[in-house]
Amino acid sequence: MVSSISKKYTKALTTSQTDAELQQSYVALNNISNALKISKFQDILGSKDISLDKKASLISEISGSSDAKLSNFISLLLKANRVEIVPAVAEEIREFLANKSGKADGRVTASFDVGSAELEEISKVLSTKLKREIGLTFEKTDTAHFNGIKVEIDDLGVEVEINKDALKKSVIAHILNTTKIF
Repeated sequence: MVSSISKKYTKALTTSQTDAELQQSYVALNNISNALKISKFQDILGSKDISLDKKASLISEISGSSDAKLSNFISLLLKANRVEIVPAVAEEIREFLANKSGKADGRVTASFDVGSAELEEISKVLSTKLKREIGLTFEKTDTAHFNGIKVEIDDLGVEVEINKDALKKSVIAHILNTTKIF
């Protein structure tokens, strides 16, 4: 339900702002999203003793933005008692901007070091396959958690995983099955 509601608010914001304004709004909404993780901030927003104007002023200060459209948007969310959808709206704006720019960001997780040349090669191959510019970051994990390499591009819903252990078992099973034929 939050998704369908947040989509309506996102559409209103994306149609009323330019791409540059949306980028600034995204940063501001991310700041608000981070503040929403703090229980005291949630208590302040839920308090009936604090006026909507003071809440709007606090949120505007946290957002770091002085944009009138964003301030009106925040006031609208406060009046409708829907501030909790700010993280979803921020995520949808990020996806909107990524789709519009033709770029997508992803991450490579591996149990071994992946150099910048390999990251660039993976990015190049994925860019041609997905017809988008793909930017990748690298995160190393321990082999106890995962023994292989995984590429995730959340904007496009793409996840590619090669697990060394699973690949080894698959190759062994394939070899055993082919030897039965002869």
